[in-house]
Amino acid sequence: MNVKKMVIHTLEKQVGYKSKLIQAPKELLITPLHQEFMDNVRGVYYKKSNPIYGIFNPAKDEFPYQSLLQEYLDGSIEFLDFTTKAIRHFQYVIDSVTQASGGYVLFCHFDSTEEFVATIMLNDKLSYMITDQMDLNQNSSLDIEKLDVANFTNCDKWANADDIYLSFTRGKKDVSQYFMRFIGCTNYTSAKETSENLKKALNDYLDAQGYSKDKKDKIKSSVFAYCENRMKAKQDLNLGFISSLVDHDEPHLFQEYASTEKYQISANFKGHKTLRNLKYYGFKSEEFSIEFDSRLLGGQIKYDEKKNQLLVKDIPKELGIQLSRTVAVEDDEA
Repeated sequence: MNVKKMVIHTLEKQVGYKSKLIQAPKELLITPLHQEFMDNVRGVYYKKSNPIYGIFNPAKDEFPYQSLLQEYLDGSIEFLDFTTKAIRHFQYVIDSVTQASGGYVLFCHFDSTEEFVATIMLNDKLSYMITDQMDLNQNSSLDIEKLDVANFTNCDKWANADDIYLSFTRGKKDVSQYFMRFIGCTNYTSAKETSENLKKALNDYLDAQGYSKDKKDKIKSSVFAYCENRMKAKQDLNLGFISSLVDHDEPHLFQEYASTEKYQISANFKGHKTLRNLKYYGFKSEEFSIEFDSRLLGGQIKYDEKKNQLLVKDIPKELGIQLSRTVAVEDDEA
């Protein structure tokens, strides 16, 4: 990670009252400490907060954050100007929410293979220490282990008009909602797109673990059974639960893997029928349709890529009878 710019404003607000804004006078001079800090924040963001994903709302006048960010990226305004205008808009949004509270609002431009601009709200936490006199003393520090309010904008994906480029920490529901309103987020990932990403993430993860085909099939079958039941009940899928099905001993590993920018799977999402491919191979055309359990591939069903042939052994008796009758009729006609 390379931290390019950083500014920290303070938005003081108690629940039930209007806020007081203390603007930063200048950009921070980036040091190794700032680099280390953002490395830690980024790690917590993806590993512990399990982001949700979306895009900017097209109503730019109503949601000006995206226009301000674009002006900065275009070079029309400096980073400090961008953050100052953005924090004033955030103050307007947060003052309309009675239960909202304030904190330090950090803006950071960094790159990590891709360009990002992060907006994060941080708060102090109390900690305790033993003094030289063997007594207790109280201290305060930034709480980066609990990111309830944070947004990462993938500027490269936004510039390339990719489908998804915004991510947010889940946090508390009411907090997440007003912060997403400040950023101007809409259109979370579609059920089909997220389901496709889940399949890819699961296949990549299982390959990386070096599991046997039999173990992969069992895990994917278990995940599909869960997804199928949830979809039939018209309920969202939970990535955390799926992760526990993938690995009972390390139930958070797959969740951390799948919630990164590469796969962009939210904590909770709608499932799509395309998840059936976790358990079944299938194809349908005007001429024929075929579907079979993935566990049969390599055993009862074999595929020859060079000859482009699919061999099915030990077919069901009923199907054999149908085929025998058809062959007999063709022989009689010949």
